[in-house]
Amino acid sequence: MPPRGRKRKASAPPRRPPARLDYRSRTDGAWYASRLVLQGGLLRVMFEDYIEEWDEWYNPDAGDLASSQGVAALRARFRVTSPPLDDARCGELRPGQRLCVICATSDGQRLYYDAVLDSVKRAAHGAVDGEERCACRFRVEWTEGPRSGDLEEVGIVDVCCVQNAPVQDPVLSEFLDFVTNSFGNGKGGATASSQATGATLAPGGEGGTAPV
Repeated sequence: MPPRGRKRKASAPPRRPPARLDYRSRTDGAWYASRLVLQGGLLRVMFEDYIEEWDEWYNPDAGDLASSQGVAALRARFRVTSPPLDDARCGELRPGQRLCVICATSDGQRLYYDAVLDSVKRAAHGAVDGEERCACRFRVEWTEGPRSGDLEEVGIVDVCCVQNAPVQDPVLSEFLDFVTNSFGNGKGGATASSQATGATLAPGGEGGTAPV
């Protein structure tokens, strides 16, 4: 279920550089802008604009990373950032196109989940301060999240475009390469490193998920 009480950071200088990747959280399955670091042999996923308590962690010794399938599943949780749909390019969308769209959940949260475009209800564009503003409505079918299979009509401000591009992040690559290379050495990964640097940093234990 979606986490309750997830807090955004108060207005202040950001503690992290701009987001590198989109990440599908283990807690609620929604997509978040994120940045990655290696810390104490663990992979730390830091959510942009959220407090540190919601960071998710991955331990190379975890059982779900003990196979190539587990590594592939973790890799699939990341993708290049999905940019907002440009007001002037709504005409380029086609039915069946994969989108990432804000979904209003039953507990009042607005989270990003994947959907596919069903149809577009065209409307004349306006202008605000000389910039084009799209007034079209987009009918989407959710493919993820609590409303999977449902149809909904949304505006352009809720729509992001999923990019079909390979993920090229050096931190993720280093972590996954290390895990993969540990398969044949008779060890469960970075056990010594984790113990020496304090594996208790991972709030969710073995898998490393955000607290609820």
